[in-house]
Amino acid sequence: MTGLSIESRQPRSSPPARYGPARPPVTPTALRATVGQGAFGHRMAETFNLAAAPTLTTTALKRAQMAATRLTSAVPSAGATSPIPPEKAYLVTLQLRQVAASALWIGGQVVQIGALAEGSISIVHLEDEPVFHFADAFDCLQIYIPAIVFEELAASNGTPAINGLAFQADVVDRVVQQLGAALLPSLAAPGPAGRLFFDHIALAIYTHLAGAYGQLGERAAAPAGGLTPSQERTAKALLTADLTREPSVPEVSVACGLPLGRFVRAFRQATGMPPHRWLRQFRVERAQELLFGSRLSLAQIAYDCGFADQSHFTRVFTTAIGITPGAWRRQRRG
Repeated sequence: MTGLSIESRQPRSSPPARYGPARPPVTPTALRATVGQGAFGHRMAETFNLAAAPTLTTTALKRAQMAATRLTSAVPSAGATSPIPPEKAYLVTLQLRQVAASALWIGGQVVQIGALAEGSISIVHLEDEPVFHFADAFDCLQIYIPAIVFEELAASNGTPAINGLAFQADVVDRVVQQLGAALLPSLAAPGPAGRLFFDHIALAIYTHLAGAYGQLGERAAAPAGGLTPSQERTAKALLTADLTREPSVPEVSVACGLPLGRFVRAFRQATGMPPHRWLRQFRVERAQELLFGSRLSLAQIAYDCGFADQSHFTRVFTTAIGITPGAWRRQRRG
């Protein structure tokens, strides 16, 4: 495979200027410009470095709207996409053509690398900081689903009552492929009739996704099939053994004696979140300890806790705690 190279992070004795997957910095101005808009339309065109992206939004929902955005490029993307501001929403990406080389990062960790078949989809939660790289010409359809619509759709349309959608990196879904293809004429010539048609197609897509990939939520999960106390201790110890390196979740699953998919589900059941999200929370908590109990610089704390750089540390910390690391430190120290 050409045009795509992923390097593993190696341990270092001191923090370099940049480390981890190279990503464009996110400035406060850029974040303010995109917050509240939702991950669709012009915002996703900018994320993928495109001039424009045709978009349809639903009109029938009350609390928030679903959206469909077509992203097309005759040339490979110029490196990894810029970070998408976190929000409580899902992004379903349908490949309308084969992509010879691609990668997907979740929480800074590569979860998919290689070719993507026509008709394959990915499902990511935007709070998990997905980053895409298409090292080939691409044509895809992204369905934006705010989590707040789950309850409304279940109550008003009889769709499955779910609390989330299970993460998917690369799975062929012919139902989504057919429904997505039906939207392409409306995206090419948007108008009132197209928007009304999208209301029906969006409901059909959501109903299928909820039935095929819907989750009952962490608190509603049955206790059977979780981790034993020993497995949970082993998993947490291995995940946090060296925060300056990105742990290998497949290796942790082997140490726990479980297949990868079963381990991820069991870990979520035991802790209330998947491994990468639990580790991100642990890193924030460790950073709080260092902010309060040490005089280390923010850059050093970012490195010691395994964040890509100080900007990434600030973004994740602020999302989790509500204020920047520097402001949090000043508040606690009086």
